[in-house]
Amino acid sequence: MELDSLIANYHGGGHLQFGPDGKLYISAGENGRPLKSQDLDSYLGKILRINSDGSVPSDNPFPGPVKRQRVWAYGLRNPFTFAFQPVTEKLFVNDVGEITYEEINDITTGGGNYGWPSAEGNSNNPTFINPFFIYKHSVGADSGCTITGGTFFNPDTTNYPLFYSDKYYYIDYCSDWINMITLSNPPVWTNFASNIAKYSFGISTGPDGNLYYLSRNNEALYKITYTQDPSPIIVNQPQSQTISLGYPVTFFATASGTPSLSYQWRKGTMPINNALGESYTISNVAFSDSGNYNVVVTNSFGSTTSNDAHLTITSNQPPHAVIDTPSINSFYAAGDVIHFYGTADDQEDGNLPDSMYNWVIVFHHNAHIHPGPTAGSGIRSGSFTISNTGETSSNVFYRLYLIVHDSEGAIDSAFIDLYPRLSSFIINTQPTGLILTLDGQPLTTPDTVLSVERMIRTIGAPYLQVIGQTIVFFTFWNNGGALSQTFTTPMNDTIMTAHYDSLLLQYSLGTDTMICVSDSGIIDAGPNYSSYAWTDGSVNEFLHVHSAIPDTIAVGVTVTNSTGEAGNDYIIIIFDVCNSISTLQNESIHIFPVPSVGEITISEQQENYFLTVIDITGRVIIDKELVSANHPKNVHLKPGIYSFFLMASDGHELYQKVVTVIK
Repeated sequence: MELDSLIANYHGGGHLQFGPDGKLYISAGENGRPLKSQDLDSYLGKILRINSDGSVPSDNPFPGPVKRQRVWAYGLRNPFTFAFQPVTEKLFVNDVGEITYEEINDITTGGGNYGWPSAEGNSNNPTFINPFFIYKHSVGADSGCTITGGTFFNPDTTNYPLFYSDKYYYIDYCSDWINMITLSNPPVWTNFASNIAKYSFGISTGPDGNLYYLSRNNEALYKITYTQDPSPIIVNQPQSQTISLGYPVTFFATASGTPSLSYQWRKGTMPINNALGESYTISNVAFSDSGNYNVVVTNSFGSTTSNDAHLTITSNQPPHAVIDTPSINSFYAAGDVIHFYGTADDQEDGNLPDSMYNWVIVFHHNAHIHPGPTAGSGIRSGSFTISNTGETSSNVFYRLYLIVHDSEGAIDSAFIDLYPRLSSFIINTQPTGLILTLDGQPLTTPDTVLSVERMIRTIGAPYLQVIGQTIVFFTFWNNGGALSQTFTTPMNDTIMTAHYDSLLLQYSLGTDTMICVSDSGIIDAGPNYSSYAWTDGSVNEFLHVHSAIPDTIAVGVTVTNSTGEAGNDYIIIIFDVCNSISTLQNESIHIFPVPSVGEITISEQQENYFLTVIDITGRVIIDKELVSANHPKNVHLKPGIYSFFLMASDGHELYQKVVTVIK
């Protein structure tokens, strides 16, 4: 199974886990391409579900091409992690938000659309499933920036008090806390732990009945245990360090316990004067400062002493790193190639060889960071390219680090920041106040967008909208182009306006038609009109249509004349197998429609099969209904055009046919 190719090194999802049903669940982020989240023929922005042998489960929700058969849920941004609840088998997905909210989504039942990019947080759109729980981007015990883990706490045994069981615990990358929510509706949140190890992600319920989490900052796995002793507990122990003579050193420690907590740093067993905080700094180390350091944390119930951290003083002086190119406070536009060059010398080693150079790029976005492009190691100069796709926010910058080490392992680093060149473009409609989409997200016009110059953006105009009681149709963009189009953020401020109009022009596209499968058809909207807007986004007089399988589609167009009057019409196109043999036909299966009464009979088969019926709009009328062997199947339908799919019990498609019901 091949996942979609990635264009960026973030929003990848990546969680894999077998569920209680024995199926493998896979999370895939949208990789900075929001529109892919709504595309069922892409794996991006989805939760996927497959059997342990790689085949498609027969009860997956979406029929059709094989990619969509593997989709369990869609409309997600970056489903970073997920968790199953024991016994109930409830499935929660932790979806990283963009600007406003972090989401916990209940995806126990497959087939749901969770709204991204049209919705972040709760939505009034009835076709979207709202999150089970959301929290805002901010600072505080109930706010954060990136949800990176969650777990149901229902262990077989635990010494945690009963209050902490049957809760969902979640962790945020930026906020140094763990919170928990009840599983009631609505859920109620409570802060569980604060001041935990920084940049934490992943939280799990261990088989021993304790919670575990990871810290990227400390490169450590932590276990949270319960004790009735209210004395302080050291959460982050001070770390041993080797420091060059004359340089500063700082020891850190954090603790939890019943407030209030007091700190006393010691060298060995001797208290250090005025060293009463969570950290202790020696601004200029001497050889006499070598030794063990620890901290005693005290509250009204007792004291706890940290582990010893050993300070080693060396006469070896660290190297000196300098970034010569690019210069401080440089600027970039998307697509730029950035050249870098650095130098490093060492008091003992002289000029350092290339092998002792390492370059690292970090992409800063809002209050958190992503890995940047690969710069390289073992080189003193090189280049990298600024991406023109992916993160579209304007509050971003790149930080380029040069890290060097000498022959004894002493390290120095330098960095410079690269800031984006920004420009604004205005998105509008005529008349104003209508809805357009930018990178798949809806906005009400007019709207001014600040963007990194030359960043690739996608703008879309719905084919029709409603103003009061009047339906208006898209007619043209002021810059030309299709309803949905990709453009590069201009260097100069620009206005992009989508024009809409009500129907004042009598117009006919023609009659419904049939085209043979694998043949191409051309639909002519008629000459002498000033603009054309087809439902598929095309803007030319002629529309080319083609299908490799039997299908039924509706094709519409809005035209405007030289005076600006608009007209609209649509036709139905049926793609049939004509005289050819379809690969989806099964000679033993026969469907007998009686269009005048809306009854369709399917001949009896020698094996069980699943029947799915979908109408012309894509709405599922019959969803994988099991039909027993040796029994004919009768279906009654309202007037319309329907696609019939017959699937074998092992998941492969037996038969497909388009049926028309007249009345």
